[in-house]
Amino acid sequence: MKLRQRVGLAVLRHPLEEGGDLAPKILEQAAEALRGAGMEVVEAPKFIEDSERSVIVGRHFYDQRVPVIVIAVATWSADSNLLDMLEECSVPIVTWALPGMNTGSMCGCQQLCYVLKELGRPYRFVYGATNDQEVVASIASYVMAINLAAVLRKTRMGLVGYRVPGMTEVSFDELELKAVLGPRTVHYGLDTLEKTMAEIPEADALAVWRKRMTQVNKVTVSEAGLVDSMRGYLALKRLAEQDGLSGMAVECYPQFMGRLCLAASLLADEGIVVGCEADMNSTVAMLILTLLTGQPVHNTDGLGVDMAENSIVFSHCGSGSMNLAESPDKIEIGHVRLMHGGACVLFPGKPGPVTLINLVGRRGTYRMGIARGEAIPTDMVFAGNPTKVVLEGGARDYLEVIAREGLGHHWIIGYGDVRRPLQQFCDLLRVPTCQCGQLA
Repeated sequence: MKLRQRVGLAVLRHPLEEGGDLAPKILEQAAEALRGAGMEVVEAPKFIEDSERSVIVGRHFYDQRVPVIVIAVATWSADSNLLDMLEECSVPIVTWALPGMNTGSMCGCQQLCYVLKELGRPYRFVYGATNDQEVVASIASYVMAINLAAVLRKTRMGLVGYRVPGMTEVSFDELELKAVLGPRTVHYGLDTLEKTMAEIPEADALAVWRKRMTQVNKVTVSEAGLVDSMRGYLALKRLAEQDGLSGMAVECYPQFMGRLCLAASLLADEGIVVGCEADMNSTVAMLILTLLTGQPVHNTDGLGVDMAENSIVFSHCGSGSMNLAESPDKIEIGHVRLMHGGACVLFPGKPGPVTLINLVGRRGTYRMGIARGEAIPTDMVFAGNPTKVVLEGGARDYLEVIAREGLGHHWIIGYGDVRRPLQQFCDLLRVPTCQCGQLA
């Protein structure tokens, strides 16, 4: 699943100021730089230099439904022009000050920031030339955060069953989830899932197995277990397509243990996240990290700690995408631990730089834990998808922050470093963050 990074781009100038004639070149170079960083750029039809043009540009961006606008400031200009544009398209702004002693770009940009701050408008300021890679990267992370927030506002998440008995931590307030983060919750009873699974012919289930699981050489579960798992996959997929779901949190423990793990694994490759134990908050965290990294993520518990190595082994029952395996040769379809039944996809996670997040809270208490580390090779030390992470800042500090901030036990692991857009996303939504591994 790839997050679209749509952005509007306009150039602000004053007809009397030095450097206004450079506006066409600035627009061309800025658009090229943003597109080179992976953004979809919607260019303004005119330069912003008076109220009339500001309104035209604002209406154009509104018609194109851009979620964020970059304003390249060619010269000092009246701040009222920006406000006139925002009256037509009220979205977050990036003010881009360009080098130039005589243009007034920088001081004009700071004037704009003052007005935006006083009016409570979300914005970000950057300074540098159109070919400055750090500036473009800074814009890209902010654009990613804004687009993520826009996507979540239109997202629907399924809740199958209810929270696991004895696991109060995973309870959530669906209205607060909608108000703060955006997703709307669609409810299903476990009986609905059972009924949908029962309606799926055995032949259809086996056909999915033969088509999707041919790369697995080691299978230690019965055909009946495989058929049940593929029925689970087809049932969840049917519900997702029927109601336009981006993910589902499922009450799997204890009665559905192992029955939906393969479904979660396969659906992850289709951009649909499936969370365990009816933990909606962590399922939304899975979606957030999937969108930011552009690939499936691990849904885990923190388990074994090695203080000398500053590492923690993270794992869960075995529901990860097979694309996260260290090697295809190490993938096995086996029973879920404890129940000695069902069918899970078992493998050690692949190495590489990772970002870890944890999302918990309810009315007025939403917060996100964020950590950074390096996944390193590990053996099958736990029956699931064990992923060993050497944590930046140290394992002990990481554990201290978790305890102090009251973070949850479900940690989502994505490959790559996406801390900057995560922080900007949380800032935008006023969700406090806890940087794990860095004691205050």
